[in-house]
Amino acid sequence: MGQSEKEENRRSRPDILFLMTDEQKLDTFGYNNPVVKTPCLDALIKDSIFFTNAYCSNPSCIPSRAAIATGKYPTVCRCPTYISRLPEEETTFMTGLQEAGYWTASVGKQHFAHSRIAHGYDFEIIVDGHSPLGVPEEIAPYLDFLKKEKVDGRECSDASLILGGTWKEKESCHIDSFVGQEGKKCLEHYLDGKESGERPWFVTISFPGPHMPYDCEGTSYAGNYRLEDMDRPESGEDDLSRKPPHFRKLNPKAYIDRYPDELFRRTKRSYYANMSLIDGQIGQIVRVLKERNRYDTTMIIYTTDHGDFMGEFGMVSKAQYLSESLMHVPLFVKPPIKGFAGYEVQDYVTNIDIASTCLSAAGAADKLTADMENHPYSRYWTGEPVEARGYIFMEAHNMKAVIENGIKTIYYAERDYGELYDLSKDPLERVNLWEDENYQAYKAKALGRIIDRMFRFLPEASVKWNTNAPDI
Repeated sequence: MGQSEKEENRRSRPDILFLMTDEQKLDTFGYNNPVVKTPCLDALIKDSIFFTNAYCSNPSCIPSRAAIATGKYPTVCRCPTYISRLPEEETTFMTGLQEAGYWTASVGKQHFAHSRIAHGYDFEIIVDGHSPLGVPEEIAPYLDFLKKEKVDGRECSDASLILGGTWKEKESCHIDSFVGQEGKKCLEHYLDGKESGERPWFVTISFPGPHMPYDCEGTSYAGNYRLEDMDRPESGEDDLSRKPPHFRKLNPKAYIDRYPDELFRRTKRSYYANMSLIDGQIGQIVRVLKERNRYDTTMIIYTTDHGDFMGEFGMVSKAQYLSESLMHVPLFVKPPIKGFAGYEVQDYVTNIDIASTCLSAAGAADKLTADMENHPYSRYWTGEPVEARGYIFMEAHNMKAVIENGIKTIYYAERDYGELYDLSKDPLERVNLWEDENYQAYKAKALGRIIDRMFRFLPEASVKWNTNAPDI
């Protein structure tokens, strides 16, 4: 292939930048929350399609990220819980991009969690932790950096907050600063190298924050937030009496009513400050593209793996719950189009479709298998027919849920109880309608949807009953 052909091959398929956070609530941009200070992300959103009804598949890091990497629900890719692992024989969409001729790289959190699956990266710096106190072998590149900086990771922060603390070192030594700077250098190195004109690229920069420990109190970013603006949510721990019993069995340290009000406000400020720190890093990364005239031709995808209660129902962090705080997540995509004017889409979407979006954009849709989700976001700007989902399906191992027309139904396997919320009337999920006689028809329909999904997930679900058997 000649040089001109190589350049045309690169131009015909977009470069792809995948930006990801961990445990980010939906309302943590200045774009949708005036208290939060994220000017760089707000500017990027203005150039993007922002999906207001985007959901993750699972409220835990490992299964949610496994679903994103494979384009399959956690049950389908056989990684349904935090202590499960992707089987080695599964295939990531990054491997599909490699096979399609993309140069691929990742910096930051991946959480393959000792799975022996081929990651699909030509270059990677994996940091699978959230602070200097993580498992040493899982955050080794970060610890090496701290050592060079002559910083003792054990002294970077204290434990003065709820599941977090005050940062005491240079901000440049924070784990999210490290990931941002290494991601920036990765992009610069490739874009300024001789290969950059020959192959399209896919780069993931995955920030460990704002996942707990909430450790940005004490930084300059925290100084930009007033404690009086860190309001407690409307829902509280009293609302848990109308929910299944395991809601009251989270880590005892995660219930905010055990602490003074000011301590929660400082914890929430720390969480927002972490988003501001990440925002600044993303601003630098986007500048790398703009300075090299690559911004307009790059598709940028932004999402998180799951959310955080951050005070809702009197809790922080997350666990095996399918609450909106954890499942309704940020997701936006900047198309590879110059001068694109961003807008909102209200359709139900899931971040599992990052795989189908990237493979379709790369001209590698033939690598999509029947058990993968296939609703590419690119159809919103290419003119192809959009096949919007009629409902959202989500799961947390032995909990399965459907949202359809604003009615959310959560089924608990082998339990008489469950959850049902009319989100149009009760967006905070404070009134559980599982036993309400006026909603039994909705429940029955949702349970049918769940059965349909679980049948579809079976390995031989597409096999006909017999060669000439009629459809049922």
